[in-house]
Amino acid sequence: MPEQIATLERVSTGVPALDDILEGGVPKYATVFVAGRPGTGKTVLCQQAVFANGRKAVPALYLSTLTESSLKMMRHAETFRFFAPDLLGKEIIYSDVGSALASAGPTGLFTTIDALVKQHRPEFLVIDSFRVIREYFNEASEYRKFLSQLVMKLATWEVTSFLVGEYSEGDIQTEPDFAIADGIFYLYGTEEPTRQKRLMRVMKMRGTDFFAGQHLFEIDVDGIQLYPRMDPRVIEGYTPPSGRLTSAITGLTEMMGGGIECSTSTVIVGSSGAGKSITALSFLIAGAAAGKPGLFVSFEERPDQLVRNAEQLGWNVRDLLDRDLLDVLYVSPSELDIDKHAAVIKKHADAIKAEAVVIDTISAIEASLQGEPKAHDYLWAITDYFKRSGVTVVMTYEAQNHSDWGLLGTSQLSFIADSIVNLGLLQADGYLHRTISVPKMRGTNHDKAIREWFIETSDIHVGEVYTNGRSP
Repeated sequence: MPEQIATLERVSTGVPALDDILEGGVPKYATVFVAGRPGTGKTVLCQQAVFANGRKAVPALYLSTLTESSLKMMRHAETFRFFAPDLLGKEIIYSDVGSALASAGPTGLFTTIDALVKQHRPEFLVIDSFRVIREYFNEASEYRKFLSQLVMKLATWEVTSFLVGEYSEGDIQTEPDFAIADGIFYLYGTEEPTRQKRLMRVMKMRGTDFFAGQHLFEIDVDGIQLYPRMDPRVIEGYTPPSGRLTSAITGLTEMMGGGIECSTSTVIVGSSGAGKSITALSFLIAGAAAGKPGLFVSFEERPDQLVRNAEQLGWNVRDLLDRDLLDVLYVSPSELDIDKHAAVIKKHADAIKAEAVVIDTISAIEASLQGEPKAHDYLWAITDYFKRSGVTVVMTYEAQNHSDWGLLGTSQLSFIADSIVNLGLLQADGYLHRTISVPKMRGTNHDKAIREWFIETSDIHVGEVYTNGRSP
């Protein structure tokens, strides 16, 4: 018989996305340090975990030392929706142990906590703040002895414990506290001109695999909202759906050999005014007409502006919006954070069961991240995610000419794009001429010609081959 592998019981952190990162939550009876500078959200995370578990009838003991009183912590918790006053004094017990620490030192602290544990029988224990205990030791050897005793006590108490402290990343590497840690959550932030950006890393977690790296989070009335970073890893093995996504632009479907293959990625490249947004939208219009919902994500045009422009071409976008066959999501480039943005796109796509997603334009991502490698990871990860979900992805990119492909470049373009549509604006005979070509489509015998095309009121179509400024 095959060897049976034991499955660890898990304890929720109260943050669903963090539980996902930990493959189900913190292993039961683990000792986890919640570390970070003041104001990074350590106490919010711990209280959120306590109330989430309290609702599952998991009793918790929340102990404050010398930083904030338990009364002040409860008042702080009242400002969040996760706060449940009916759990206080039952599943959740707040208690101050600072006076015991101040009067009798660590020995008195042990005695007090031991009595509280025997009285309330918690399964979840929080000590906030744990680091202040270090101030009661003159010798490092004595503090290490205390930590060793604490490990034995925690095992005897049979609790999952969160130990909170104001530690820096350097402290995590050098302080003896972390020798007893089964897990480490490190919360930190960066100050930007208009906001504080909050970040979290799981630096250690014994007994489980976890999704490492830097994850964005925000604190709102619901507590911590975590947005895991996009995963750029390649995972083999999925079967894409059959069929093609056609265009509402007359002639474009034929140029593309029947349209875009489902569950692939297409990049529409062109200069400003070349018609990238309309071209991308044309695939959602045709898809919606066939009963296939689509999501249009815009960094430039607000929904009302996009609707107005589309209706001038004879496309009844309002009706599609009303019937949930189309959704338009506008994101200001100045507020862009790609990890949060990815989560929001997924949520909107799931809400209408989108079969196609347009991102207009990925140039905004390049500008927001100022060429950071993370942009490439994001583009790869989000296209791969949707393709695996059977969703067709269409992206636009602004370039001044055929060779100006910036972030994408020739190698990156091939990396994320199964198909490329190139839109041009050429001057000839005193006029601007729009051109369209399809330089790349994997696995499709497509039109190789450069054709003129036209955007006019209620008429948008591909024309004849463009030659020397004239269409023959």
